[in-house]
Amino acid sequence: MTLVIAAKAACFPSQLEDRISKGFRAVEIITFEDQLRHSFESIQKILRNYSDSLEFTSIHTPSELTISEAIDEDYRKRGLSCLEKVVRLAAETDCKHVVFHAFQSIPKLRKIYEMNSLRDRAFQKCVEGIQSLICLCEDLAVTLCLENINACIHHNQVLYLIFSASPDDLLRVVKEVNSDLLRLCFDVAHAQNTCNVIMQNPEMKAFFNIDKLTPEGFCELVIDHTDLIHLSDSKDTIAGKGTDNLPLGEGEIDFRKVLKPILAKEFSPIVLEMDESDVNNAINMVKSREFLSRIIADLRSR
Repeated sequence: MTLVIAAKAACFPSQLEDRISKGFRAVEIITFEDQLRHSFESIQKILRNYSDSLEFTSIHTPSELTISEAIDEDYRKRGLSCLEKVVRLAAETDCKHVVFHAFQSIPKLRKIYEMNSLRDRAFQKCVEGIQSLICLCEDLAVTLCLENINACIHHNQVLYLIFSASPDDLLRVVKEVNSDLLRLCFDVAHAQNTCNVIMQNPEMKAFFNIDKLTPEGFCELVIDHTDLIHLSDSKDTIAGKGTDNLPLGEGEIDFRKVLKPILAKEFSPIVLEMDESDVNNAINMVKSREFLSRIIADLRSR
């Protein structure tokens, strides 16, 4: 199988033209809530215009939204509404995969039994949300991909994400939904963050009930249920600007180790998710593609 290396891009001609000019033939489209609400027809038109030039490996729902929020019901409904719109958008553009988040965040750690109770509620909300869209996905031949999330982020404040950061949460959802239309998206940088948090935060380690975890170990646990790989570098225990979505080689991830189970499965596609100082000039993704190609060539030669 030929490995497809895709770039992320928002649905704007300037970004899509840039990715084409840099030799990318496949992209994951990232979306924004306002865009889905007010410019849906415009998104459809742009994607149709580029359908002959680019393969759309996947479309990502707005990253700040979740379908598993157990405290703020309006927030959860916003996430679910956007997910439904993206499923319809994917079907109209011959894209087979939709990536979404299902997290539960809290600003301060609580007692373990309190966090587990909230985690269970988030699990139920996640499963209910997915099940509400399975028939639509079946009709439109679109597969949902639940992405593992960071365990700790900085978004205006430090937040702990107590659902969908661990492999146990992901596998529990897959088992409960029990549908071929639900798969996983494995984000390597998010996995690195979770591993760092488990190693350095005793409270989160106790909560997740995981003694030790590595990104490659995380990958091996979920790879059989995975359809997409997100690749970027990361470092430290709080994901945010300067620590998350870094170019490959600028963080802490040992890509030789983490790519072994991926290559063993002849996995494709891999989506590069580096942040760029100029979103219309994906130089970090180009450098990371070269970095990735060198490592893959070396691993395959052994």
